[in-house]
Amino acid sequence: GMHRIFGYLFYKTDRFVRRTSMGIFPWYATGVISLALTLYVLDACLIYAAATSGNPLPFFKLSMPIVWFAPQIYYYYRIRYLKIRQDKSYEKYSSVWAILFLLFPFVFLIVFALIGDRFYMPY
Repeated sequence: GMHRIFGYLFYKTDRFVRRTSMGIFPWYATGVISLALTLYVLDACLIYAAATSGNPLPFFKLSMPIVWFAPQIYYYYRIRYLKIRQDKSYEKYSSVWAILFLLFPFVFLIVFALIGDRFYMPY
């Protein structure tokens, strides 16, 4: 169920981060997942602001601790991240869904920036 999905997401993100990291920034898979979730929340806030002309800042402030600490707590509870790294069954799955999960919020922000001037933003 959900544990397999979160395990897949961590495994593929961890592999991607390990391959692309040049050692300049100490990126870890949980940090990259938290960043992607932050961008998803930002996307939701922009959609909310465009749809209702309301201020989404209180929702954004309340969700940030959850978005940043939930992946840390989930993956470090009972050293789950080490068990996921050792599970080689994730290798047979394609990385496409993990890459789409990580890139979609950026694509949405770019599209919203291109068409965002058509919407009234309250700030």
